Amino acid sequence: MESETKTPHIDEIFPKMQTDIVLEGPPDEAGRRHRTVIDTKFTEILKPGYHRTATLKSGYIYQIYAYLMSQERDGDPSSLNSSGLLLHPAVGEDVDESAVIQGHRIHFATVDLAAESTAIRKRLINLADDTATSLL
Repeated sequence: MESETKTPHIDEIFPKMQTDIVLEGPPDEAGRRHRTVIDTKFTEILKPGYHRTATLKSGYIYQIYAYLMSQERDGDPSSLNSSGLLLHPAVGEDVDESAVIQGHRIHFATVDLAAESTAIRKRLINLADDTATSLL
């Protein structure tokens, strides 16, 4: 926050927004880099819904959205079209969904921790690649 837009003691009580992982790809022809903000959770990605069997946890959606929007800077083109990846562990469950919200693709995915290590590695690389190239 900029100092002229906050009260004197807000820094004492305002939560810090710390992303888990930020990946930046190589520059494109225009010199822009695609940025992917990854937030990991160690809970189930879906919960029972009111009118459906399962739903994404809304608090996690708000959190990844806030990460993407709060890092936007006019002088930083990579921040204006960055993507988010909300990554959860799973066993025998495969979620791989995404949506574009105000110009930012947000990907919701699981990685099966019961899989072989090579499959886990391949899944993580594919998710990072898919999220980074989804808006190009």
